[in-house]
Amino acid sequence: MARLHEYQGKAILAANGFKIPRGRAVSNPDDAIAIAKEFAADSKSAEVVIKIQAWTTGRAGIGGVAFAKKPVDVRGHAARMLEMKVGQFPVEAVQVEEKIDIDK
Repeated sequence: MARLHEYQGKAILAANGFKIPRGRAVSNPDDAIAIAKEFAADSKSAEVVIKIQAWTTGRAGIGGVAFAKKPVDVRGHAARMLEMKVGQFPVEAVQVEEKIDIDK
C-alpha cells in the first residue's frame, strides 16, 4: 500500500485533470504566511485552510486543521502545527490552501 500525504495526492489528481484548490506544503511558518499573502492578492477572499500533513485520520479533532481569514493569522497556526507530534512522528509540513465553498 502506498502512503501519500494530502499534498502528494492532490498533485497526482491535478496532473490528471482534476480541479483542486490552490495550495502548497511548507515546512516553516514564514513560507506559510507568504503563500497566504499570495492567495489573498490573487482572489477576492483571503481565507485559507492550514492542515498538518500526517498519515492519520481525524486531523481536525487533534488540532491539525485551522482556518485563517487573514494572512497574518496563518503564522500562529502553522507554527503551532509544526511543533505537533502525531503518535511518535513529528509534523514536518503543513498544507496551506485556499478555502473553497463545498457544495456536497
